[in-house]
Formats: sequence, structure tokens, C-alpha cells
Amino acid sequence: MRALDRILTGVSTVGGVIAGISLMLMLMLIMADVSLKYLMELPITGTLEIVSYYFMPIIVYLALPYVERSGEHISVPLVTERLPDRIRRALAILVALLSAGYLLVVAWACGQKAVALTHSGDAVNVIYFDLRIWPPRWLVPIAFVLLAIQIVHGTLRKRSEEQTR
Repeated sequence: MRALDRILTGVSTVGGVIAGISLMLMLMLIMADVSLKYLMELPITGTLEIVSYYFMPIIVYLALPYVERSGEHISVPLVTERLPDRIRRALAILVALLSAGYLLVVAWACGQKAVALTHSGDAVNVIYFDLRIWPPRWLVPIAFVLLAIQIVHGTLRKRSEEQTR
């Protein structure tokens, strides 16, 4: 369990760092595009597409496992906090398994789409060049599988820590 914990911590941390760096790069690209557009009437070609097809998916999907690992996802325990401990623990495990199942189904469907888009070489035309947009499509299935593992592992880790107390 500790080895898996270290691996998940490392992978989710790397994803979070990449997402954070991507956010900063996206902001710099947008600032440069807007500045050049209004000061020199020379916008950066493809900024909208690069932001939409590359930076946004990286920022959103690579951060998901990190946010789960950090315990920062939104939760509203209005009902569950009033339940007895035994029922609350069982419900947490059930919710984790259902969430993981759903995420894995979505990851599989998105993986199928990513395979199809990879084979077709999906791209968008950006005035002077074609921007290949199939690579970021792989982020969704990868991130959802990691998130599913993180949810189940985190719930089981939390339960085992409660039992050792």
C-alpha cells in the first residue's frame, strides 16, 4: 500500500506541477498576444487554438488527480456527518467505488475517441499551418484512470488510518 501511495503521490504531484507551469505559460502567451495585438497590430497566430486545445486540457485534466490527492475537491457533508460512523465509512467506500466505476467507463469511451482521432490525425487549420489536436485528447482517459485509482486508494487509506487509531 505504501509503494502505491508513493507512486500516486509522485504521479499526481508531477501532474499538478505540469498543470501549474502550463497555467503560467498560457497566461504569458495570452499577455504576449494581447500586447502585440494592441501595441503593434501583430497578434500571435493560433493563440486561441493553442490555449483551447492544449493549455486548457493540460491545466484541467492533469490537475484532477493532484486535487483529489490533496483533498481539495468540493464536498458537502450535510447529510453524511449526521450518520453513524459505520454507515458513513460504508457509504464513503460505496461512493468511491461508484465514482471510480463511472470514471473508468468515461475514460474507456474517451480512450476510444482518442484512438480514432489519433488515427485520423485530427487537426485544425490556423491560418498559416495545421495544428494537430489529437495529442491532448489522451489526457482525458489518462487523467480519469489516475483519478479513479486516487479516489479508491484515498478512501481505503483514510479508512485504514481510522481503524489504526
